[in-house]
Amino acid sequence: MLCNNDMEQERIWLLLGRKVSGEATMAELRELEELLVQYPEMRYQVSVLGNLPVPVAAPGWTEKTELALEKHMVRLGDDLAATELLAEGITRHRKSRAGVLVALSTLVVVLAGYCVFLLSSKTTHKVPAEIAEIQTRNGSRSRATLPDGTEVWLNGGSRITYQRDMNTQQKREVFLSGEAFFKVARDAENPFVVKTSRMAVNVLGTAFNIKAYPNEEQTETSLISGSVEVVPADDQQHRVQLQPNQKFIIRHTQDGNARPTLGYSMEQVKANGQDDLINETAWCDNVLVFDNENFGSVALKMERWFGVKVYLTDKKLKAYRFTGTFKNESLPQILEALKVTSSFRCEVKGNEVFINQ
Repeated sequence: MLCNNDMEQERIWLLLGRKVSGEATMAELRELEELLVQYPEMRYQVSVLGNLPVPVAAPGWTEKTELALEKHMVRLGDDLAATELLAEGITRHRKSRAGVLVALSTLVVVLAGYCVFLLSSKTTHKVPAEIAEIQTRNGSRSRATLPDGTEVWLNGGSRITYQRDMNTQQKREVFLSGEAFFKVARDAENPFVVKTSRMAVNVLGTAFNIKAYPNEEQTETSLISGSVEVVPADDQQHRVQLQPNQKFIIRHTQDGNARPTLGYSMEQVKANGQDDLINETAWCDNVLVFDNENFGSVALKMERWFGVKVYLTDKKLKAYRFTGTFKNESLPQILEALKVTSSFRCEVKGNEVFINQ
């Protein structure tokens, strides 16, 4: 007979399998997070399953093989049709096949999760999947089309979840952690809502960018066209209507799920003179922009852009500020460019970057 602890840990594996295989409901996802709080030692096993290594290509890899695999992945896809848009990495010679390798690793994770679900489940019937999830790891960006026709671009380290039948719902809801650009399909009778831990953005049909990483000190909504209403999560009476080229900022503590909110501000989105781009959405065009940002913010952006971990070994480094626009440059090239304006030393060891004075 299983004790309570064993039953709850078995429940964790069941919920994990349903999450990875795309069958978990929102209630089950919340239950999984609550159980992992009770059993923190299980987070290691969970992270291993969610971060299987990217397969190494065989010596005979060719463009023809790559194209065939891409077509195969498209056939496997359903209404999402997500495609990976990888940035230049630390080594350029792997760029041509990096997208397919990431797709293969994602497929391995899904299959592994489904196996866990089969081994853990006590029943044989299949529960219809209700919740869909699109997630990008650090070092990649992705583009997807939602069931209602809305186009979404996801920046590195971001995730959205939504109901698979959202196109039949009176309210089309998407939950975001990270950064995403939305081009919303117009449907006046069924409003589109993006929710983060800090706010809700109500939309009819428009194009806008939301930046809501949990480890940053502010959450931003930048409107490119149309009109949106922003409602802070902890002050729902404070409703803000944005006009095109406006950006609404919520300042808060670094833990994006913690209170209190420190304040609000409104700014204009910023045009980038070098490439006729907008700073807030340049990442959608595979352009990395630093706009008078401190080294801490720059380090976070480089981590998400290249899939590395950046260590600032001296607190004084965080006060350095940088402005620059980079397209197709590798990580070493960007670091060398930053050295032109500030004095620091750096060392790259695999996927780790150590920066010191």
